Amino acid sequence: MLQAMTSSPPDPVRLAEALLFQNSDPVSRTTLARALGEDVEIAQILSEVARRTEGLGFELVAVGDGWMFRTAPDLAEALRAMLERPPERLPRAVLEVLLLIAALQPVTRPEIESFRDATLPQKTLALLQEKGLIRSVGCKPVPG
Repeated sequence: MLQAMTSSPPDPVRLAEALLFQNSDPVSRTTLARALGEDVEIAQILSEVARRTEGLGFELVAVGDGWMFRTAPDLAEALRAMLERPPERLPRAVLEVLLLIAALQPVTRPEIESFRDATLPQKTLALLQEKGLIRSVGCKPVPG
């Protein structure tokens, strides 16, 4: 026996959360009413969203004529410091080794040294591994 699937309407609180999450601008009461339905109590739904996000890394705030998620005030300074940190620059020799590894992979240490015509410091490979830019995958089946 076949039966038509009936889908129940989505939970208005979860729908409001999704709508607020996907918008980078404040979501107006009109937009919320259009999405959730005219018969729902917007203030009650927003109160529930605020309650559910309490203690998380973000919170629901009223901005202008709408609402949006923003970083929790107690995390703002730590987040700002982390995001404003300038990216760490790798030395030219390390970038050169990374380029050789990317172009010749898989490659052995002696092969890199022969291309560079210089010895390869262990700290160079350790730095690249620490940054997650390379990984050791075993031994090549060659003599020596």
